[in-house]
Amino acid sequence: MEASRSLSRRRFLAVGAGAAAAFTAAGLVPSDAWAHGGHRHGRRKPLIPKRRIGIQLFTVRDLLAADAAGTLAALAEIGYREVEVAGVPAGQTAASLRALLDQNGMRAIGNHHFTGPALVPLFGDRPVEEILDEAETLGQKFTGFAWFPEPRPVSKFEALAERFNEAGALAKEHGLTFFYHNHDFEFTTKQADGSPVFDLLLERTDPKLVMFELDLYWIIYGGENPLAYLSEHANRFFAYHVKDRVWKDRPDADDFEDAGPGRIDFRDIFAVGDDGPDKHYFIEHDQPLLSHPDLGTPRAQLTTAKVGIQFLQEVTWK
Repeated sequence: MEASRSLSRRRFLAVGAGAAAAFTAAGLVPSDAWAHGGHRHGRRKPLIPKRRIGIQLFTVRDLLAADAAGTLAALAEIGYREVEVAGVPAGQTAASLRALLDQNGMRAIGNHHFTGPALVPLFGDRPVEEILDEAETLGQKFTGFAWFPEPRPVSKFEALAERFNEAGALAKEHGLTFFYHNHDFEFTTKQADGSPVFDLLLERTDPKLVMFELDLYWIIYGGENPLAYLSEHANRFFAYHVKDRVWKDRPDADDFEDAGPGRIDFRDIFAVGDDGPDKHYFIEHDQPLLSHPDLGTPRAQLTTAKVGIQFLQEVTWK
């Protein structure tokens, strides 16, 4: 669980921009009050293009369920132009959600919704064509698969690699790219030689058909270093989930944190992965109330969204 020790421990922006962004989001200081050291106003080149900064809508799921239109408008006002969908919200259709995104100048890049015959008998029976039609309606470029229940023996990952290639071929016929999103179990489950089964997925899937979305929290939580994977396979990862860890684990709770104030050195990770294709950077936090217990769930989710985008906008090349 302490693989983050192998990452650089420089708090390049963790206390400076990240924590200050949290104060800004809370209305305690104006945003320009922490523009010091030449990090703003073009004096240093931003590492992340603003057009590539997005949010996984799971982060604001309660707000979205209560008021999809208002939530997307609020995210657009904060500055988001890209989102990753966590399923079409209740009360919405793919078409109505697309209309709301269009109204706010936003685009759905991907969705964690791929199941169907390409994955049967492992994970359900939703028709593939229904999923791909939904993706096309939303205007996505990517269609993804993100999680499956236990048991998770190595043999299941071997079967998955075959299914992913099939799913990738079907997605390609619709002009889409199939991807897989990791959690920690792909790294804690080991092959006979001791290597993570995530390596098996990389090796046995066709790079022309299957991409990966790297959740930076979960790979580190699972005991591996993202720098190693990005150094060797940068072009297999089209996106990151940017989710941080607290400096000291909470007792009896997950150690999720807003992006920036925590202990993951995102700048080094992003710099190493920069030689791959254009990346998408999705802010995500599974439980924003852990980071903002005094705000209540709705405000906590929106505050996490604010802190995250401000942090990513401040990450610069050295």
